[in-house]
Amino acid sequence: MDLNDVKVGIGGWDHEVLDTVLYGQAGLTSIDRLARYARTFNLVEVRPTFWDDSLDQENAKEWLDAVSENPSFTFSVKLHRDFTHKRVAPADLRQRVRGLLSILDGSGHLGALLAQFPFSFTHTSSNRFFLVRLAELFEGFPVHVEVRHSSWDQPSLKPFLREHGIHLVSGDMARVRQLMPFHTNVVNGSVYIRLHGRNEKGWLLNGFDARYDYLYNNRELIELRRRIDTLIANSRQMTVIFNNTTGGKAVANAFLLESALRGNRPLAIPAAALRAFPQLQQIADLSLPEPSLFDAAEFRAVV
Repeated sequence: MDLNDVKVGIGGWDHEVLDTVLYGQAGLTSIDRLARYARTFNLVEVRPTFWDDSLDQENAKEWLDAVSENPSFTFSVKLHRDFTHKRVAPADLRQRVRGLLSILDGSGHLGALLAQFPFSFTHTSSNRFFLVRLAELFEGFPVHVEVRHSSWDQPSLKPFLREHGIHLVSGDMARVRQLMPFHTNVVNGSVYIRLHGRNEKGWLLNGFDARYDYLYNNRELIELRRRIDTLIANSRQMTVIFNNTTGGKAVANAFLLESALRGNRPLAIPAAALRAFPQLQQIADLSLPEPSLFDAAEFRAVV
């Protein structure tokens, strides 16, 4: 693969702040937001699946209908917190999750199944066994695991995951003691990078909004671009998610990195994003977006 194959998106399409910084309209339904999101990005991390245990294959069909204008669109599905935070695997929930994944996978729109574990999930034999069990429960789907405690930072981790067909997420977080450091990981040909921001005070306060309140600067984006460069040759698939969603900052960073990966090529950027983040003017394409993917009246890049 090359840099043009790297997919960049943000963590979730349904944040209210996106009405202001991306969609340019309030009162949209979740499905309307997803349809508009898919006119701009080719990748999203599905967050409702982390909280809502009722979602199933019918919801997946609705999502596919919403993104039907974008055949390249990919969903990264976040696994329900019962699995990752409670470490239980209810049979009915497992069935619904597998049904949802099957619909997305069968249509060619499933990128990954993300299992994000909390800081309290440390490197123990029982937790290693749970990862193996999780891989077995979702065999046939691309399971990607994010661990946040630095006890997992040891040479045996990658061979262990590779043996059981598990992919490792590269998480970029604040430089706080005992948080898992960023590693340029290629496990089983797949790369999944999650960019949470580097707000050290926010992570120490352990507040959701404060933790993800961070805007990567140009120097940091160049650093991230270089990391991606080192992974390209050995990768078949690369997913990059900006999770610094407070204030919609993930939107600005996703556009900036997308442009950098394409040789600083100008992009069609929604007018709402340009108003919210004036720094995007430097990469905005002033011509009309592709009519097959964009509504020209709403998504023209303007100054």
